[in-house]
Amino acid sequence: MGLETYVQEGTISDADSLAEFIENVLSASVATLDGVYLREAWNFSEKKDLAALMALDLAFSAARPVASLRDASKSVGRQFLRTAVGYVESEFTIRYESEVRAGNSPGHYPLSFGVAAQALGFSCEQALESYCYGTVSGLVSSAVRLIPLGQTDGQRVIASLESVAFGAVNEAMARPLDAAFSLGPGHEIRAMAHQRLYTRLFVS
Repeated sequence: MGLETYVQEGTISDADSLAEFIENVLSASVATLDGVYLREAWNFSEKKDLAALMALDLAFSAARPVASLRDASKSVGRQFLRTAVGYVESEFTIRYESEVRAGNSPGHYPLSFGVAAQALGFSCEQALESYCYGTVSGLVSSAVRLIPLGQTDGQRVIASLESVAFGAVNEAMARPLDAAFSLGPGHEIRAMAHQRLYTRLFVS
């Protein structure tokens, strides 16, 4: 989401600026796009509707205009799904993973997460809460190395974003699929610039 570029620019340099960045990611991307698609994937998994899930997967590719973010979503999602089929006793999840492995469906991370969470017995709200926590903790973990930031400050950032994360869950549960969007031009521009940084700690 452009974090490394922001850090190199000096825009994100401490816990406060990091918290503001992550809040923007939650409210303008996770709540309005990733979470909506995760919810729909959870629903299609519950209904065992593989065709609808695969169509949703392709639609998410179109909703992610930045190639690096789109490729990262597919890469993480496929690896997550490969891991999930090893311990999730779900024929539907196995069928979906097979289609992804065969190249018939992208396997985006929010969808893979939703399918696996449903198979494990998580409610949709619990799946969204877990996804939000993973987003926050993952970005904080990266920032601890990039800024650098102390572990205590990192934990404080995570705690400070609890209400924002719950707001993102509520938004994702309520927003219609045809109204899903991501509005983060600053993040997207920095994500596109990331591959041209002089030095990089992260691949994408």
